[in-house]
Amino acid sequence: MDFNVLARRIISEHPYDPTVPVAEPFTNRMIQNALTEPFGTVELERPRSEQRLVFQAMDITAMGEPHRLLILIDLAIRTDVYAPALEKIFGLTAAEGRLAAELSRGIPLATIAQSRNVSITTLRTQLASIFGKTGTSRQPELVALLSRVCQFSAVADVAR
Repeated sequence: MDFNVLARRIISEHPYDPTVPVAEPFTNRMIQNALTEPFGTVELERPRSEQRLVFQAMDITAMGEPHRLLILIDLAIRTDVYAPALEKIFGLTAAEGRLAAELSRGIPLATIAQSRNVSITTLRTQLASIFGKTGTSRQPELVALLSRVCQFSAVADVAR
């Protein structure tokens, strides 16, 4: 079984041994779900904590071997979208990648135009190209796509 950084940290705080009850049953329940549940996503609230996590388990094949991948996403952590990753994934130009990353952070188009010293028309032209390359047609749809892409990227995981 493989874990992302957040899952590894939680499990190292509360090591899993099915024969020994742990102080926090959350870890046992999380790992049991990972071992037994089919592909799916569940939102969990961690006991004695404000931390809300999204748990996702899926079967994958890596190097010809079956694996169960456990992914935990802390809803309080804002995952940054990195322009170079977007350029690679969607074939964006450097300018388009930067624009998409800035939009995903909630920066208004007018603010981006001012900081880059370009016109909003230029940014709208780039945005239209981004829509075409990503298969999206509206800014909220684009931002939603980018947030899904970045939550599993190696860069985002290492940053945590």
